[in-house]
Amino acid sequence: MHVSHCYTGFGAHKMTGRYVSYLKITTGRLQRGFRSASQICNEASKSEKTWPSYYSLFPQTFKSGPPPHGPFAIDVRKLRNEFLKLQSKTHPDLARTEEDKSQYESASSQLNKAYSTLASPLSRAVYLLESGGMGIAEDAGRKMPQDPELLTEVYELLEEIENCQSEEEIGELSSSIDNRIRITEKELAESFDAHDLQRAKTATITMKYWVNIKEALKEWELGKPFRMLH
Repeated sequence: MHVSHCYTGFGAHKMTGRYVSYLKITTGRLQRGFRSASQICNEASKSEKTWPSYYSLFPQTFKSGPPPHGPFAIDVRKLRNEFLKLQSKTHPDLARTEEDKSQYESASSQLNKAYSTLASPLSRAVYLLESGGMGIAEDAGRKMPQDPELLTEVYELLEEIENCQSEEEIGELSSSIDNRIRITEKELAESFDAHDLQRAKTATITMKYWVNIKEALKEWELGKPFRMLH
């Protein structure tokens, strides 16, 4: 299924056309002066084409847009550098008036959300799926996965964690989970690059469980029940 309609964000990640265009003004054409809200919105409607708005905020990092036009895997250091440069140009202290300051604050906030979403493979995958109309909230919100193979693997891992008697053993399991995350991230990249969204959804749900268990391990204490995050 090829999605060709315009994306404008969704849910907690929704960005208004005003903020997208405002960021572009502050980073590339600030010298032309401030524009009216209507002009900003009109420009945004023209600039948002076939990829989610978060990708369009970082044109140097995502020159081809999101998958399948560009790769799912990203250069995190390059994204970080571009993010910092953009942030330096959207700082509220640069505003000329109170109205401008409000716009700068909103733009800076949205830029932060965009960066944090795209920097993480899991949140990036969720963003792309939801942009394509395939949310995973219902599946990922379950305490245990429905897929029999994944369910068995999760149960076995949880049993191993319950049987751990030392920090060293937990460290070994943590490394094992890291390996699972790397394998799943590769699966994510392959499926998104091939525009196989159903396969990408399955991999994203799997990644969600591994990341949740990895995070929960940080709270592990000998003799206390292990609780997996959801």
